[in-house]
Amino acid sequence: MGISLITDPRASEAAGKFITLVVTAASMSLAFTLIPLFPFPLPFIVAALVAYATYRNPPIGAFTGSMIILLGLFYHLSRIGFFELFPGPWMRLLAMVILVVPFFILPPMLTTNISIIAMDIGILAVSLLFFTETFYFAVPLILIFATIYNRRGIIVTISYYASISLPLQLMQYLKTFSVGVPPPLYAPLNVIFVDIQEAMRQVSLSEIYKIFSVIGGQLLAATRNGG
Repeated sequence: MGISLITDPRASEAAGKFITLVVTAASMSLAFTLIPLFPFPLPFIVAALVAYATYRNPPIGAFTGSMIILLGLFYHLSRIGFFELFPGPWMRLLAMVILVVPFFILPPMLTTNISIIAMDIGILAVSLLFFTETFYFAVPLILIFATIYNRRGIIVTISYYASISLPLQLMQYLKTFSVGVPPPLYAPLNVIFVDIQEAMRQVSLSEIYKIFSVIGGQLLAATRNGG
């Protein structure tokens, strides 16, 4: 059976898709739990559905997962007043566009198992940042992936890692801001992890409605003022 798995292209492709399914389910579960948009246990259910969608149609599944992560980031940034820090509506709109663009550009390019796993590695690396015991392994994980796959997909990995981790680092810096202290370049996201989990501890259907109202309100305000 092992030999046939290697020599039979169809068996090899099936095994690759199954491994991709498992890794995607794991990465999405972590992302939807650590940057939650829905109450427990919905993150795991939604992650399983996204992983299956990715198994069936990689670009569509990747786009769906990316949008859920983006909405989670958008909500928590809005919740702490991040966008209000920008001096005018055009700057606020520009910040939103910069946040959104990578999540729209990257998914259509993810058409192979290796490109989907590259996305997953970027998400898993961000997940490691949330804990002081594991954040040291985030960058090594990316380097190991790049070495094993001869740098194939490394741009996707770094893009997802940067697009998700940088807003989270900014969130944490705002929560721990001290005059004269520059933001750390590489630090655990333990403070923002506690803040996010506290904010999502008591979530009901009305709170979910509130989440989307906050997101929609930020978008409408920026668009209206910008126009």
